[in-house]
Amino acid sequence: VTTIFFAALGTALIIWGAALGPTWNIWQISIAPPDLKYGLALAPLKEGGLWQLITICALGAFGSWALRQAEISRKLGMGYHIPVAYSVAILAYFTLVVVRPVLLGAWGHGFPYGIISHLDWVSDVGYQYLHFHYNPAHMIAVSFFFTTTFALALHGSLILSATNPAPGEAVKTAEHENTFFRDTLGYSIGTLG
Repeated sequence: VTTIFFAALGTALIIWGAALGPTWNIWQISIAPPDLKYGLALAPLKEGGLWQLITICALGAFGSWALRQAEISRKLGMGYHIPVAYSVAILAYFTLVVVRPVLLGAWGHGFPYGIISHLDWVSDVGYQYLHFHYNPAHMIAVSFFFTTTFALALHGSLILSATNPAPGEAVKTAEHENTFFRDTLGYSIGTLG
């Protein structure tokens, strides 16, 4: 319930912010953080306050979804690896929109919400810190994010293909899944690992 509340409120605030902006072009809509002059104070809604409220809604939605995942994991009697993994992504977001701005002394150091504006922010921050994209630790972290996403996509597609066969075919077992990927990749991404 809290996830739906925060997600709906955050989405409504984004639409309101877009209505206040100069364009409805999905690529150019931007909800900017407050100006640096506001520091860590609350800003007026039209001058970054919307960004602050949307950030609170996003953290509320993400956090309550992680707690929901933990509850489902507990009820199913499985480990907490899924909510923990999801929490790493939440931590990355939290670091960029809360920790970094607090350490730098102003909410204006957070990234804007928008497609082009966010890409511009990433580019600008990269130049500010002397191309941190070439930092080996950053490259390894991004590689792990993409690799994890790819592995989860492989796992999901494997489970769906095994448990949702074409009409007339038998449902495959975990052994079929594991054999296919062990033969193909040398490692199974199926239910048995």
